[in-house]
Amino acid sequence: MARRIAPQTRRGRSGTPAGRASAPTVAPVRPARPVAEPQPPIHVSGSAGDAAFTVSLRHRSLTVGLEGPGTHRIVAACDRAGRLYSYWRDGHTYRRGLSGRLLHKWQDARGRHWEWPEGEAADTLMNEAAEVFLRVHNAVKADGGRWSPEPEHMRRIETWAAVLMGARFAAEAARADAERFSRVYAPVGILPPDQYLSLVVQATRGCSFTSCTFCDLYHEPFHVKSPFEFDQHVEAVRTYLGTSARLRGRSIFLGAANALAVPIGRLYKIFEVLERRLDAKRRGVYAFVDGFTGARKTEGDYRGLGKHGLRRVYIGLESGYDPLLDFVRKPGMSGAAIETVRAIKAAGLAAGVIVMVGLGGDRFAEGHVTDTVAAVNAMRLGAGDFLYFSDLVPIPGTTYPMLADAGNIRALTAAERAAQRRAIHDGLRFAGPPPKIATYDIREFVY
Repeated sequence: MARRIAPQTRRGRSGTPAGRASAPTVAPVRPARPVAEPQPPIHVSGSAGDAAFTVSLRHRSLTVGLEGPGTHRIVAACDRAGRLYSYWRDGHTYRRGLSGRLLHKWQDARGRHWEWPEGEAADTLMNEAAEVFLRVHNAVKADGGRWSPEPEHMRRIETWAAVLMGARFAAEAARADAERFSRVYAPVGILPPDQYLSLVVQATRGCSFTSCTFCDLYHEPFHVKSPFEFDQHVEAVRTYLGTSARLRGRSIFLGAANALAVPIGRLYKIFEVLERRLDAKRRGVYAFVDGFTGARKTEGDYRGLGKHGLRRVYIGLESGYDPLLDFVRKPGMSGAAIETVRAIKAAGLAAGVIVMVGLGGDRFAEGHVTDTVAAVNAMRLGAGDFLYFSDLVPIPGTTYPMLADAGNIRALTAAERAAQRRAIHDGLRFAGPPPKIATYDIREFVY
């Protein structure tokens, strides 16, 4: 049975006389923690019964491996708080998000596959991973292993303790931790692939537009947190993550779906919290905006946010073909997205642009290619920018499949989608070094 994630709730204040507003209780301000100087990695290898083990302890994470006769080839990785985030066994990869969601992916002769274990299957996997960490921990303690470099005594203790923390993150602990996550975060709908390991903070909940027929990621009404609410949320995130923030702290992602749609005056207050609590200027802040509301901000607005830490803004173009955008009820047309990207670039920031492959099926295919090439070329992307190609993944229950069926629109085959991506790619022209071009597969996302 699938475990339900409890929604984030707003805590009320008790004991307030009728007609009088209580003054918010401001939490003591904890400034951004100083940057810890990472120590050199520690590597250990040795024997665990009939298997060989390896341990790699780094500032941000811990990785252990097992291989030998009668033993699966296994690589397990956790963050420095012991939270499992990756498990590989004999060609099968599992990734766990802080939310507790598990992704299982593998590839065989029939192609690539994804599934999302829940309930007993998820518990079994978590217990299996914990047993691997425990077996390696006991082997390191008993065998001693070969250490590189030879560490001081306290570094040995640190390594043993880190492996033991991974061993303690079994099914029961993982379920309890996911429940803690749900009290700090609303569901995290999606992130750009280069931000999967960012530190997410949520200045907004829901999406400011819920009209896109292909999307089922956000179900809450759009809400912008007050500076007080956001400050409390950021502090709760810091407390929850603890040393997990080492793995996820290289950048800050400002959520949720369309956070930069917030009016500029309120955004400056949000960024002030990020600077004070999370050292935003050093880490950098990344966020989504849609082309429709993004065009309402000027180059000066984006430049001002850049001075407070904003580094890259992601825009879902989806298509440059306006009739297709109208068909899928995307707010705004391609011209607004072009205008938004140009303003972002003129402000000295980077852009991330997302194009959907296969959207509109056979009916819109020709216009989708031609006008998407024109739109992306007009954005003048370059070094430091991202261009993502994301295959359409029809989601049951969304409006898009019903509209496509009603319009006798045939979905493109995998080969046709690959050809469409190549056609768009081949038409792109960049004045200088190109942006990084990559795949954006929403099935790969967990947080």
